[in-house]
Amino acid sequence: MKFTKRIVVAMTILPIVGVIVFYASVRADSGQTSIAMVNGSVITSQEFKGELDKQRTSVIDYFYRTKGVNYGKNFWETDYHGENPEEMAKQRALDEIIRLKIELELAEHHGLIQGTSYEDLLHEMDKENKRRLAAVKAREPIYGPVQLDESAFMTYYISKLRTQLKESLSEVELNVTEDELKRHYELLKDTLFTQEDRIRFQKISVSYKGDAQGSHANKPSIKKRMDAIKLLLDQGKEMDQAISELQGKNDAFMLRFTEEDLNKDNAGTYFKSQAVLYSVLADNLGVNQVSSVLDETMQGEYVLVKVVAREKTGYKNYEESKRNVWRNYVDAAYGDYLDKLIREAKVDIDESTYKKIHIH
Repeated sequence: MKFTKRIVVAMTILPIVGVIVFYASVRADSGQTSIAMVNGSVITSQEFKGELDKQRTSVIDYFYRTKGVNYGKNFWETDYHGENPEEMAKQRALDEIIRLKIELELAEHHGLIQGTSYEDLLHEMDKENKRRLAAVKAREPIYGPVQLDESAFMTYYISKLRTQLKESLSEVELNVTEDELKRHYELLKDTLFTQEDRIRFQKISVSYKGDAQGSHANKPSIKKRMDAIKLLLDQGKEMDQAISELQGKNDAFMLRFTEEDLNKDNAGTYFKSQAVLYSVLADNLGVNQVSSVLDETMQGEYVLVKVVAREKTGYKNYEESKRNVWRNYVDAAYGDYLDKLIREAKVDIDESTYKKIHIH
């Protein structure tokens, strides 16, 4: 009789233990397990895995470029010349989340957000998606998709938050003064604040647009002709001479020769309508140099250009450049300030949990 009672008790206890074990297992895999803390703010396994997944492509690319390793079976577990892909991906993911936590902590300190946890971020995402849905229903404009997934939301949200943070930090923590900005302008004006050069150039262009249906049947033969012109120009021929030699009477296309000016007044127009041409001219194509054959897809034409004259026109003055000077200075100062806070942060890693997370 006593033996029977023991069996009943044991059978009663086992299901309870099973429930406890099952609950613990679900709890461990729920994504809410803490793998680290940054100044008291929890990094959950769910947000860590999300960031870890973002590192896959860059790590695969790194090992391919630096060690000639192709992605394949056992890639993540294998050491290559002292470096391990999984360890690198995990460290990069951890560094990114630590940086994010510090930024969120700063934002909370300045009253820009209410909390720094992963749940707080998901709550903000839910609010933003509801706002977007309401805007669509009210026929109001929104930028981007109607609903943001976690990755797209984080990019949008953190970018917006950084802009607000930089404004908040600029007066005290970053110590942005007028004198500092003026010194920064002098340091950068040769690279960032030069006026557009005044450029005189010759141009040969030929359209490869076909019929109304957009057929480009002549495009290969037109490209071949432009390559032949380029060869003549490299041999010292003038553009008009090259056209005279190579424009056939029965050609289905017309080679056009023009002389044009690029300057600060029309640079915006060239940038919008002939982006490839603008890029080549702005990239210091020298006097008497001839470009390669350019495919100006926005115009549907091939182009060759030769710079006849190039004149420097000076700098944009400090006052008209001030906002861009401020932005450039604050971006650098913000990065330095953040690096300092990261070095000073108290980071506690749960090594046992961290080691159990693998990339597949």
